[in-house]
Amino acid sequence: MVTFDLSTLIPVSEAAEAARGAGLANVLYCSSGASNKTLEEIAQATTGPKWFQLYWNNDEKVTRSLLTRAKAAGYSAIILTADALGPGRPEDFIAMGNPFRPDATFGNHDPEKGGFGDFGDQKTALTTADIQFIKQFTGLPVIVKGILRPDDADRFIRAGADAIQVSNHGGRQIDGVPASMTALPPIVAIVNRRVPIILDGGVRRGIDIVRAIAMGADAVAIGRPFMYGLGMGGAKGVQSVAEHINNDLKTTMLLTGAKRLSDLNPNFIEIVGQNEEYSTFKG
Repeated sequence: MVTFDLSTLIPVSEAAEAARGAGLANVLYCSSGASNKTLEEIAQATTGPKWFQLYWNNDEKVTRSLLTRAKAAGYSAIILTADALGPGRPEDFIAMGNPFRPDATFGNHDPEKGGFGDFGDQKTALTTADIQFIKQFTGLPVIVKGILRPDDADRFIRAGADAIQVSNHGGRQIDGVPASMTALPPIVAIVNRRVPIILDGGVRRGIDIVRAIAMGADAVAIGRPFMYGLGMGGAKGVQSVAEHINNDLKTTMLLTGAKRLSDLNPNFIEIVGQNEEYSTFKG
């Protein structure tokens, strides 16, 4: 499974076009709560499946409104953001000065489009009870995104999370954060197949997908390559990138000798000093 994840790379003005491209490519679209377009505009633009990524607002009325709108617009799951509860300040970001364009507003909070509230007023003390609130309020499954520690993964699963997304938010929220792929093996071990695991961050080609699945992920989410395709060719560019990655994955699978993704396990890759420890990931 490959998903189009823009939660780590916020599109400035082409969220709907990106969603249309995801539909053309028949990949799941993960719509960021920080998008420039509204979640309704994005939903209308894609013909494929879609999930909504929630940034929990301190104003409960705002959070309830976003969840209600997402369900009404046809989003089939809610992604709870756990790794970006405020603006990051890495050195590269600071060096850019002020990279946010003045016309790049947060569409879901635009009063002219039916929204309200301050996107920046985010809840910074998320609890496991928030997972149950979303599930009971919407009736939708909840994916907790931004997990890099095994104990967090276990805690959220016990609280009712339906899936875990191993992510470092594109590596751009805090300097020195570990790569998602590095954090994956111990999380896989503690999850122990209780729920699906999604990985994002650094997935660029077929071999990256093979590595992630072999190490225990069930799916990967991709952002940056799709953004390049979007910039070069709009929705068709997004479709082209998805097709290229899919073909590259097929070639990589052929060369590894694995017939199906379900055949992959750590024996197909080299994790220096760790293969024996994680040899039971895929049974």
